[in-house]
Amino acid sequence: MHPRMTLLSAGLCLLSAPVLAAEDVTTVPYLCDHGARVSATYINTGTDSFAVVTFEGRQIGFAIAQSASGARYESRDAAQSFVWWSKGDQAMMLFGAEETPVYSECVPG
Repeated sequence: MHPRMTLLSAGLCLLSAPVLAAEDVTTVPYLCDHGARVSATYINTGTDSFAVVTFEGRQIGFAIAQSASGARYESRDAAQSFVWWSKGDQAMMLFGAEETPVYSECVPG
């Protein structure tokens, strides 16, 4: 599925959800290793949590997944098997079944 379709699908799902208060949607710009800039918009509906992560000129929609620690979000697009994982004030982007780091040491900034 094309990244824009993933974002559109996530947006359409949100349209059917109750109206969200401003505190339920938070955008955090991150500065990661090697000077990379990543932006994550976190959406909490009360029953579910989502993230839309912007990096390298693309946006990918994520849904919350089970995690032993922190908040682990998995891509909704099977063709782009990214994981966005945040814990405290740090985050990282992983890719593939081996969860190879794409970005690490991401901090708000």
